[in-house]
Amino acid sequence: MGSASDRAELKRAVLTAPLWMQSTKSSSRHVAEAVGLSQSFVARTWQEFMTPDQTTKSISAMLAERQMVLVGFAVGPSGSCLVLSPSRASRARYPAGLSASSKRRLRAVLAADLLLGVPPDRETTGHSQDLWMSLESAGHSLTEAIILVSGSFAVPAGARPAAHLADAWQWQRLLAALDLLPEVPSGTLLADLEGRIRRWFQGGRTPFAWTVDRKESTSMGSSSAEVLRAGNLLAEDILSVIRQGLVDGTFSGESEISMGELGRFLGAPVRDIRAAVRALTEDGLVTAARSDSVVVRVPSLDDVAETYMARRALGAIVVRAASRWSPEGRSRVRNHLDELGDCARRNDITRAHYLDMDFQIALFEASGLNRIPAMLETLTKQAFMNFAVLGARYAFSPQTILEQNTEIFESIDAADLRGATLSWQNKMDDGLNYMAQHIAAMNAVNQGKGLNRS
Repeated sequence: MGSASDRAELKRAVLTAPLWMQSTKSSSRHVAEAVGLSQSFVARTWQEFMTPDQTTKSISAMLAERQMVLVGFAVGPSGSCLVLSPSRASRARYPAGLSASSKRRLRAVLAADLLLGVPPDRETTGHSQDLWMSLESAGHSLTEAIILVSGSFAVPAGARPAAHLADAWQWQRLLAALDLLPEVPSGTLLADLEGRIRRWFQGGRTPFAWTVDRKESTSMGSSSAEVLRAGNLLAEDILSVIRQGLVDGTFSGESEISMGELGRFLGAPVRDIRAAVRALTEDGLVTAARSDSVVVRVPSLDDVAETYMARRALGAIVVRAASRWSPEGRSRVRNHLDELGDCARRNDITRAHYLDMDFQIALFEASGLNRIPAMLETLTKQAFMNFAVLGARYAFSPQTILEQNTEIFESIDAADLRGATLSWQNKMDDGLNYMAQHIAAMNAVNQGKGLNRS
């Protein structure tokens, strides 16, 4: 196949292809077709960098001792950096490595290091400072973090990298160790990070820094409360796996998802999966298909309208009650609004989608009501599950979401109860109209397929 340098360039093409391919599908077949090489060569290249060396074995040993989560990543002109932090919910979650789709995403993220230019004569520290400042502002401590760097990426004084990878090729072997990261929340984080890295590639490859917006909860209660909290967390993890699976094509609406499969994604025993699924079924978020599987139903227009009208009515009660919010409750809602402002400046549609849900839930909790917030939280999760099932992407721009939520917040803050109620109702009406349009388009496509078959 030519000289060693030629083979290296072919491997570089294979590993970096997912960054420029139009399709987000990056199976060995899709990559082989994109770069004009055999599928076996692509598979062999991937396997080569999944083979651990002494450095990756030492990193694997660290990850085996304590569950870690990804909190930061940066690419600069002279190297890359990846930051892991201890999972604060590790006692309540179950250990399970990355899924196949998450490994593909991680491979694409690591491949960015193969595209760095010749290091400058003197170290450029601006990109590294952005990473460390973002981590600090997000509340992430480096005291217990695992810091991995390549090239001459600069780290703060007093911080010691757990591993320094000498070149971009050794950096690719991190996949052999990082596949021990928990699928939840890593799957969602890697989906977000991969999208940003693809945009980074298309936007000129300027220095890039990414951090997780906030830390996991560190609160721990009594042993009985801990058990309850563990069950709730597992239910949330199941929702996260299903939503992400619907988005990336692992699952589809109306298809059965076995509890054994969910257990493999999360590393949890089926008995615990079954208990958590029971709670999700009671909330209407999934439907039990058989004793050992669940189905996420494709919603009808009536289903969606019922959900939005219920949110419209109950939310009107909540926003009026929220005018009496505590300083702590107001601060939590304000923080989500500030994060949305950052999303609007970056035009980060995906992150705005999730922050909008966080804003709404924080608003419900700030109302001080006892029963309605829990009902609204379930209804809101149903609405966001519908987006995933239908394959919908949030059509509203982050700026529009920010304007909607700012209007609600400022009306509550000014004790303008009528204005707050109208702002909430308008937000729900806009959401329902969007979903109705998407369902109508989906139905038209399905009808067209039926006519073609006949």
